[in-house]
Amino acid sequence: MANVASYTLEKEERLCSRKALEELFGGGRQSVSVFPIRAVFMPNGLESVRILVSVSKRYFKRAVKRNRIKRQLREAYRLQKDKLLPLDGGLDIAFLWTSNEMLPTEKVFQKMHNILCRIHESVTPPAPIL
Repeated sequence: MANVASYTLEKEERLCSRKALEELFGGGRQSVSVFPIRAVFMPNGLESVRILVSVSKRYFKRAVKRNRIKRQLREAYRLQKDKLLPLDGGLDIAFLWTSNEMLPTEKVFQKMHNILCRIHESVTPPAPIL
């Protein structure tokens, strides 16, 4: 049963605090980009990873299309978030869509895999050479 619970996206895993958003987009952050997804992230001092998903009205005027892409991003993250679990501390991550084209779900899944691996690489310190 514990394995089933790890594939959920609960309220505690969503980034919605105005103060946290100001800190994330204010400064002291890192970003990684795998077209068409850009991830802005920074340590949050908690033990959990919190996410924000954003698709700009600039790229998609219709809310139906924006909501579909947000749903694809959340689902791809939810199924692959275990790639970020071995972290020592928590992270705040904002996933931003930077294209005006919609992609199939499989492509979004691959892009999310790549971006999560790159986030994990940039957050974890390199192993000492013995």
